[in-house]
Amino acid sequence: MMEKLPTILLPKVDRLPVSPVGTHHKAPRGRSESQFERDLWRCFPGKIHTGLLVKRLELNQPYVPDFAYLDREIAIDIEVDEPYTYDTRQPIHFLDCPKDRSRNQFFIDHGWIVIRFSEAQVIKSPASCCKAIASTIALISSDNTIMSAFRNIPTLKPDRRWTTEQAQQLAAKNYREQLQPVSEPTKKPNLMNGDLSFHCPACGELVRWQGHYVRCANCGYDKFVL
Repeated sequence: MMEKLPTILLPKVDRLPVSPVGTHHKAPRGRSESQFERDLWRCFPGKIHTGLLVKRLELNQPYVPDFAYLDREIAIDIEVDEPYTYDTRQPIHFLDCPKDRSRNQFFIDHGWIVIRFSEAQVIKSPASCCKAIASTIALISSDNTIMSAFRNIPTLKPDRRWTTEQAQQLAAKNYREQLQPVSEPTKKPNLMNGDLSFHCPACGELVRWQGHYVRCANCGYDKFVL
């Protein structure tokens, strides 16, 4: 489940998400997060929050999501995973990382959705990352209209999660320091076009309506009955 990024984890029980208890005004920020915050705000204005404190009853130390999407009954913990730290060069967010596994479990147990991206994904493909978030919102809310802004945005390519050994190799190569953004499509078309195509609520890919049962060829979603 955690082998590829983005990792999308949904709550297993139908419950309202636990509410934040405050704001951390000096929450640590990764190198890529300032720009990604601007991208998130453009796509989800008024719904992106940083530095929120989510209290853990068993510990005094609360969790602080990198970004939180909050809208009515939907709460999403959006995380940016780097392979190693800048200062100590130690591997982090590696495959089967116990701290990440425990953190994920806390959020989904308390009604939150968890979406994890790699740092490379948010630097190189921020619009596609936002599309992945929008696809999840469309799936949870059963409202596909949010996908209209992402029609020309490609679906995010998966990024394989690293092992501790691979993270050490990336640190030795200064991998993070060499990541550079690439240009992405910016046009935002209408939801429906003339030939009655629409977007799969699971992955956001364009699906052509043919007047009968439709299955998404990209992700296999098969609950369309039109």
